[in-house]
Amino acid sequence: MIQTNSQIARVLIPAMLLSSQWVQAQSQSADDEAAEQDQSGEVEEVLTLGTRRQGDYTFITEDTEKLVEMPGSLGDPLAAIFALPGVIYAGGQTEEPAVRGSSPSDNAYIVDFMPAGYIFHDFGVSIFSEFILHDFQMYSAGFGPEYGNATGAQFDVALRQPENKPTSAVIDLSMLRSGVFLESGVTENSAFYLSARRSFLDLFVNEEDFSDDGIEVQKIPRDSDYLFKYSWQPADAHRLSFTANGAQEEAEAAFTEESELARSNPDFAGDARLESDYNGQNVLYEFFGDDGSEAKLGAGQFSSQENLYWGDDYVNEVNLTQQTVRGRYSRPLGNQFGLAVGGEYADKQYEYYLRQILFVCTEFEPDCEETRRDLIEEDGGFDVAEAFYYINATWMPNDAFTLDVGLQQQHNDYTEESFTHPRIAAALRVAERTTLTAKAGSYNRFPDIGTVTVETGNPQLASPRADHFTFGVIQDFDDDWSLSVETYYKTMSNLPLALSEDDPDGDLRYVADTEGTAYGVDVMLNKNLTDSWYGWVSLSYAKSDRTNTRTDQTEEYFLDTPLILNWVVNWQATSRFNIGWRWSIRSGSAYTPIVGVKENPYFEDSVLPEYGDPYSDRLPIYNRLDVRMRWDFASWGKDSAIILDIINALNSENVDERSLDYDKVSAPGDTPVTKDSVGLGVTPALTYRVYF
Repeated sequence: MIQTNSQIARVLIPAMLLSSQWVQAQSQSADDEAAEQDQSGEVEEVLTLGTRRQGDYTFITEDTEKLVEMPGSLGDPLAAIFALPGVIYAGGQTEEPAVRGSSPSDNAYIVDFMPAGYIFHDFGVSIFSEFILHDFQMYSAGFGPEYGNATGAQFDVALRQPENKPTSAVIDLSMLRSGVFLESGVTENSAFYLSARRSFLDLFVNEEDFSDDGIEVQKIPRDSDYLFKYSWQPADAHRLSFTANGAQEEAEAAFTEESELARSNPDFAGDARLESDYNGQNVLYEFFGDDGSEAKLGAGQFSSQENLYWGDDYVNEVNLTQQTVRGRYSRPLGNQFGLAVGGEYADKQYEYYLRQILFVCTEFEPDCEETRRDLIEEDGGFDVAEAFYYINATWMPNDAFTLDVGLQQQHNDYTEESFTHPRIAAALRVAERTTLTAKAGSYNRFPDIGTVTVETGNPQLASPRADHFTFGVIQDFDDDWSLSVETYYKTMSNLPLALSEDDPDGDLRYVADTEGTAYGVDVMLNKNLTDSWYGWVSLSYAKSDRTNTRTDQTEEYFLDTPLILNWVVNWQATSRFNIGWRWSIRSGSAYTPIVGVKENPYFEDSVLPEYGDPYSDRLPIYNRLDVRMRWDFASWGKDSAIILDIINALNSENVDERSLDYDKVSAPGDTPVTKDSVGLGVTPALTYRVYF
């Protein structure tokens, strides 16, 4: 969605999706069949150096299984990443992750080698069933030249290969999100699987149960998704795969005059509706040479639309169609060297219809009301062609040292910018069980769409850039214990600065005059699966800020979270009973204190909060314990399972937001009174699963 109106992004969507947090917590509980899982006990580090060989894997890796089994994630591996070091929910208008002081929009996603156009439902869960995953990696910083258009983190999802076997099925039954998974061989050397899911909360819960504070939910948030994969392997060295996936969601609500949104923006009162739809298809050819060489060539396209309607006939309709070609070739050069080359070309076509108040605002401004401008009505679009290509060389002179040196060249024809990005990574084993790691690189991404369109932004706005530096140590111990410590430092430049109409160049709307830094240390003590249990403790210390280079004013980033502690344990108590927990404690979110009440300059008989220093205060500490239990048994002669998740088992009152209490203030000069929005209370979620 084009973020021409940050007030919509920060207030309308979270308010309309009043039930989304409950939906997320209640979403499909999931588990994976363990018959064919790798029990090697080896764990890849979250921050992986170099590249990894993609084999003919039809099972889920052990590390990815840990994420699927995560208490509180309910079988969603992308939700489980919030128990990894340096990751938090962005909150507000998105449930996507913010990693190591970067914005969620700084991240990029790869699914089965191809860039993904859609990862998260608008209501907080990912589009992936756990049955389709082979591997999942998050690269928090310093990732290699094979990844482009990202300045934050890179997420790489590998779908598993369909297994050539007689037809099988798994059915999940739940009032929250039910689904079916089918898998079968087709010919001697080909197979397929199909996953289809739908949320069913709207069939069992009344809209009145979620209506509150002047918001009347008219349609419970509903989402669905599907994924189909067919794989044909005519010979050991060749494989051709076809995937198709899609997702949809919708919700409706009415904002009465008593809602907080309508009190600050009376023209926003009325019905609101959110609709999203996505469909994509990819073809991937893979070659595996006897000499260790590998080649991949993929082509695909997707189309998405996201439409929002609200208030005084306001409209935000955005359609995106993208075609992508991506390739990679790698091979060893003797016993000590390896070489990889590749590239990607993407052609994007945007079409939109906008009828709304223009708010020139970014995530760095705590008060978008100050940037409210006139009504705009535009029917337009534009095309963007982006391309990058790269080379990466690996040197391994011995078993103790690895060096990766890469170079990426990137260009887009919209802002007409070109970039050259050097990237380097090294690992040195200084003792039998001690390894040092270091990475560095430069990165860029395309600007946020709303900041560069002709009608709402500045088409000449420079692309955001970042430089990453990391240094770490990995220490292995007996009994499958390990300790990893990694420090990082990021610098960010060319970030957008929103201009007011009073600025001399206010007609530009946005300029690239914001910089930022993020630095910290992530510590993770991990125990692999032995003696029927595994677990980890992670601790992150971080600082992130942004600087207005025009005024030299530096503020904490609104997602700055100094301390994050996660404790995860999973115990196979008996052959049929498993229990685990995740305990998360972190610093409260940064927020801008309300210091007064002022007149609303745009509407009579309306007031607005008056804010103090941006993001200078913090909400109370966040504390949440999630518990997960699974019982395996047989029903009607079929393997079955009951999974019980208890979200926020301690019933902690975690404050999500602090805002002006309009019920207790009515006129400029009144003493400001605030109210807190509290997140999810203790919530059980039950799922029944049967295998056919």
